[in-house]
Amino acid sequence: MAVSADTLKVVVQDQNGNAISGAKVQIGNQEQTTDASGVATFSDVTGAQSLTVTAIGFSSKRINTTAGQTEAIVILAPIQTIESVVVVGTRSIGRRALQAPVPIEVVNREQLSLTGQSETGRVLQMLVPSFNFSSSSISDGTDALRPATLRGLGPDQTLVLVNGKRRHKSALLHVNTSVGRGAAGTDFNAIPSAAIERIEILRDGAAAQYGSDAIAGVINIVLKDDVNTGDADTYWGQTYEGDGDTWNGNANYGMKVGDSGFLNLTAEWRDRKRTNRAGLTGERQYDWIDVDQGRPPDEMLEIENDDGTVTKKPVWFDPREYTFERQNFRVGDADSSQKVGFYNFGLPLAAGLELYSFGGHSSRQNNSAGFYRRANQASRTVTEIYPDGFLPEINTDVGDTSLALGMAWTHEATDLNVDASINYGLNTFDFFISNSLNASYGASSPTSADAGGFELSQTVFNLDVTYPFDYQTSLVNLAGGVEFRREGYGIHAGEPLSWINAGLGAPGATGGIQVFPGFRPDNEVDESRTNIAGYADFESYLSGQPGAGLLVGAAVRGEQYSDFGATVTGKATARYDLTKQVAVRAAGSTGFRAPSLQQLYFNNISTQFLVDATDLDGDGDTTEVLPRELGTFRNDSDAARALGIPELKEETAFNVSGGFVLKPLEKMWLTVDGFLIQIDDRIVLSGSFSADNIPALVAAGASSAQAFTNVAQTRTQGVDVAAGYLFAFDNESLLNLKVAFTWADTEVIGDVDAPEVLIGLEETLFPSQDRSMIEEWQPTTRLNLSADYIIGDLIIGGALRYFGSYTVQEGSGVDPARQTYGGKWLTDIQSNYQLNEGLSLTIGVNNLFDQLPDLNEIGTIIALSINSVQSQSDMVQRGKYLVDTVGACGHCHTPRAGAEYNMDMYLAGHPVNAPYPRYNFSMMQQGIFILTSTQMTAFSGPFGTSFASNLTQDKETGLGEWTEEMFIQAMRTGLHQGVAGNRKIFPPMPTKHYAQMNDEDLKAIWAYLRTIKPVKNEVSSPLNSRGRPY
Repeated sequence: MAVSADTLKVVVQDQNGNAISGAKVQIGNQEQTTDASGVATFSDVTGAQSLTVTAIGFSSKRINTTAGQTEAIVILAPIQTIESVVVVGTRSIGRRALQAPVPIEVVNREQLSLTGQSETGRVLQMLVPSFNFSSSSISDGTDALRPATLRGLGPDQTLVLVNGKRRHKSALLHVNTSVGRGAAGTDFNAIPSAAIERIEILRDGAAAQYGSDAIAGVINIVLKDDVNTGDADTYWGQTYEGDGDTWNGNANYGMKVGDSGFLNLTAEWRDRKRTNRAGLTGERQYDWIDVDQGRPPDEMLEIENDDGTVTKKPVWFDPREYTFERQNFRVGDADSSQKVGFYNFGLPLAAGLELYSFGGHSSRQNNSAGFYRRANQASRTVTEIYPDGFLPEINTDVGDTSLALGMAWTHEATDLNVDASINYGLNTFDFFISNSLNASYGASSPTSADAGGFELSQTVFNLDVTYPFDYQTSLVNLAGGVEFRREGYGIHAGEPLSWINAGLGAPGATGGIQVFPGFRPDNEVDESRTNIAGYADFESYLSGQPGAGLLVGAAVRGEQYSDFGATVTGKATARYDLTKQVAVRAAGSTGFRAPSLQQLYFNNISTQFLVDATDLDGDGDTTEVLPRELGTFRNDSDAARALGIPELKEETAFNVSGGFVLKPLEKMWLTVDGFLIQIDDRIVLSGSFSADNIPALVAAGASSAQAFTNVAQTRTQGVDVAAGYLFAFDNESLLNLKVAFTWADTEVIGDVDAPEVLIGLEETLFPSQDRSMIEEWQPTTRLNLSADYIIGDLIIGGALRYFGSYTVQEGSGVDPARQTYGGKWLTDIQSNYQLNEGLSLTIGVNNLFDQLPDLNEIGTIIALSINSVQSQSDMVQRGKYLVDTVGACGHCHTPRAGAEYNMDMYLAGHPVNAPYPRYNFSMMQQGIFILTSTQMTAFSGPFGTSFASNLTQDKETGLGEWTEEMFIQAMRTGLHQGVAGNRKIFPPMPTKHYAQMNDEDLKAIWAYLRTIKPVKNEVSSPLNSRGRPY
């Protein structure tokens, strides 16, 4: 039976019913442009269809038509996304961000693509002032998964949704000194930006609507659902310093499934090379030398004698200090490689019934580094393996998997909507340590080890019901639902090499692989919990209809956790539209955050480097960094009970906000919202308690311990401002202007409520450095000013982004090191040109004027400064130039192996086992001088035969016992060792040339020779013309 063909009229309008001309409408392979009335007409349309509409200045939209349908009206939202329909923050279907009773920000796909950033977290940081994506170096796994925060709160105090469903957290717990210490957040970079249609940011407490974690707000990531279209992008970028090369490639394609279903697929690959902004270390790398070096000593060590008296002993720097590569740290982004795939699927099964699914998998490998292990740290290095020390590397493998499946049904007559779904997520985090060692094995230690890792899983069942209806003259929306959630957390041990103390190394050698001692079998965890929740949500216009009158809302939610009990939260909202141009809004809510499984069960013995602000080692230096072995114990452990730390309970919060919305012109809008968030019983990771102060720790099997505890109360207050204006010019070009500002200030309030056993140790329970991380380590002020000009196929954009000042405190105690980093303006520019239907080119520059943070003065102090070493290093470089380039000393003093120099014997002179050259007396009588050995290290002339001397620092056969004065005198006098009566230094040594050098040059040559590695090679004495030694 033939299928009849119909004519379909597509009408494209803006949200006020105005026609949009020039819009492109695509049905399958057919494409038309709307006329002045906003109409495009298609003939020969058969069956149900999916059509996509795009227009300059508006977000694209896809709708489905039914068989036999003759007209479709498509409403496009303007590109200023504050007008977009949102999912987050309200249960009312079709609510626009600008109409909401709470502040909601929307970032669309066009904005995402024009930032020049390849990571989803960095994209959000550039576009959303209230979002912070902190960088961190030398902080174990935090180098691989940056903490993401909203409104200056913790990474675990923001709830993340994907397509409106709860997203799982990362298995990583930030335990080192960084923003978010003690918290586990969400891995935003596991979601490819190419898969995202838009991102909705609810800047308001919403635990009564969505459950635990929604204290700072909610971020909902909405995936693309395009069909019959696709795009592929490739990106390359580099820093002004020439490092940080980043290659990013992604592809997105949407295909039609059945008559009106869709499957949207995304693949992304990213490779980012490290950046390094480390300065130079002035720390002494090698042991002191106590043999007189012929110059004033570098230090006078105080040696305490048995009778209590003190003797001062002169010591000198090891010559290797002068040539050591002093940029031996890595401070910056880690090496990173990631592959990720995502999908979004929807299929109508019957009238109003849709099957949906989405998810993806990400695999990311990172390489970062720890603190340099110096050659003079006998407990942490083995010089037989690393004679100059080593920089241990942390390799992390981060896996992330998610899968959601659900069914949504809408009753067409009443708009009753029922949504049932199951959502699973898994995050794994594994550590492999390389370029390191386990010092307790001594010289037999391997240099790499599997250090173990952890994983977090989450399974969520949801049943949500929404029912909008008219009651008298008001529109009412009722919603309710139930949720069941299971979470699991595990720690698996590393290989024994990574954690064992073998007892085979030097006295006091530390066990475990350096930089990240592996998890031990007794650290292993396999824990889980469940919770059941139910909620009810109400929203109604008490007077008027949407966009006019009073809108009120309320929500209540109850939850029962299997581990800590029950909690109930509530929320109330109100919005009053004074006119079509002016509205005021306010909200108040209670909230909570359940202690995460990571905070409940994480435990490990780790090495942390801390500023010795209180002079723990008694050497009088309060600026040095000391390695310390700290035990992080489970909250339910004997050690935690010995400290009097109670079982963890939920954090509770109270959130109030209020503001106004202005829309003075059709294309102009402004929102201003103030907020106050108070959090009680905030969970923090304590400082480290010593068994010296807490004897009960000894009975608990710990020498020092830290644990998670509810101890802090904080208050965050601030204001969010957002504004936009879309200019439309006569030449059909557009100028989109936006302003976004956030000020958020957090302070710790109240006294520390210490358990009885810790009274007097409040500073250790909640150190001032940890307070500083909460209060000061993130900018309180952010401002974005952006402009995009669109004309035809060309988009030119730019942004000024202000990152406010912030303060970092290193260490605690009486006088910790503190530094305030000044605010910076960053300038980004970009342009995009549509070359043809399937190809566009984007060129941009981020941080156009190369603004850098202030110099890290604390790091400079910690790095120390050995002035004599640094000045000597300059002299060594001068000497190297004179020896290798000007004097070409290696030409005679380094033996050859055929045509190549034997660099293992650099400057070691004539080989001890090489045969003597044959002396040709008749040639010598003719005045012929000739090099006669096969190694080119012997010289014959009328005087006889001389051999190139050993200039290395070998004490027996080289210059190891010489002093600087002896060397200078030898060059001045042309006599061996510069001693009167000694033999002459024979040709081809140009003694007259060296005798004319100034003292500075000769000292530089000597300084360089002092750095040459010793080679035992006893060179023969010169021979006279008869072949006998002089």
